[in-house]
Amino acid sequence: MIDVSIPQWGLTMDDAVLEQWFKKVGDTVSQGESLADIETDKITSELEAPVSGVIAELLVGDGDTVTQGQIVARIDES
Repeated sequence: MIDVSIPQWGLTMDDAVLEQWFKKVGDTVSQGESLADIETDKITSELEAPVSGVIAELLVGDGDTVTQGQIVARIDES
């Protein structure tokens, strides 16, 4: 399992909101594919899949507040 975590997009980023997942558990994803929109106080960015595989878990829901480094999903590479 590969953890998907929230990156830091700026020097002052403390938290953000995971606006919307584009994938659900069981969906196949490719490395670099957009998984969700993340909104900070300054920008909205896409969270990308770090590897190719199948979404095994989504650990937060749409609209949840997340922090830099927080694990929000897991991808099964097998």
